[in-house]
Amino acid sequence: GAGVSVSAGIPDFRSSQGLFTTGVLSKDLLDANVWKTTTKASSLCKILAKMHQECSQASPTPFHVALKMLDKKGGLLRVYTQNIDLLESKAGLSFGMPEMHSPQDMPRCIPLHGTLETLACIKCCYQSPLHLHVSTLVTGCLPLCPACEQVEHERRIIHKRPRASGILIPTIVLYGQPHPAADHLAQAIMRDANGDSRKVKPDVLLVAGTSLKIPGIIAAVHKFAQAVSQESRGGCRSIYLDQKPLSSKWDDIFDTWVSGDLQIFAQHLIR
Repeated sequence: GAGVSVSAGIPDFRSSQGLFTTGVLSKDLLDANVWKTTTKASSLCKILAKMHQECSQASPTPFHVALKMLDKKGGLLRVYTQNIDLLESKAGLSFGMPEMHSPQDMPRCIPLHGTLETLACIKCCYQSPLHLHVSTLVTGCLPLCPACEQVEHERRIIHKRPRASGILIPTIVLYGQPHPAADHLAQAIMRDANGDSRKVKPDVLLVAGTSLKIPGIIAAVHKFAQAVSQESRGGCRSIYLDQKPLSSKWDDIFDTWVSGDLQIFAQHLIR
């Protein structure tokens, strides 16, 4: 969750200095309908442009380094990240959405909520690197799709009726928005919980830096916790790592809560 990247200079959402708590960002700006409202869309454009700059300048934390260490040692099955900062990729983990029916090519890290890496047209399939459009986003505007613009130029030449061009929006998943790769994601979660193509099953679940508020994430955690409990040979198999504990409804899901600094935990893991 977002708590993993705080020490890299990227704020989280719900802590005392989080984006929601300080009023920098509100949940209505992360609603799927935000692009339909000019003032809200403008505000979110400016916020995302700033976040992109912060993410671009950030370096992986010890926690990200620890994940890569586990990967090198063959001890990491998968990382499911809610973060859009790409720090897992910077740490060296293979990164991206899984392809259907291709278990051998599963990336080590799967971004559940997209990334700030690209913009995509709402009308066609065109995508463009976000960094090319930061100067537009900081003004509170969304760039027009160049592919649509080219089509319109060609239509004008042959005197066809003009149509509106699409706009480019960040490839992040907002509240109330269907995940564009929901089927791929569901298949990946089921495959990891039940065992991959080599019959490798997870034996430890570590949930870190998240308050577990999103229904889809809650469902995935339940699935993985059930999977590791079936493989249990004793000891703590489902571990929640964060400064604050969860509510009592999670008592039967996690074996233990580790309270403390995520990065100190990671440093101990590296040693």
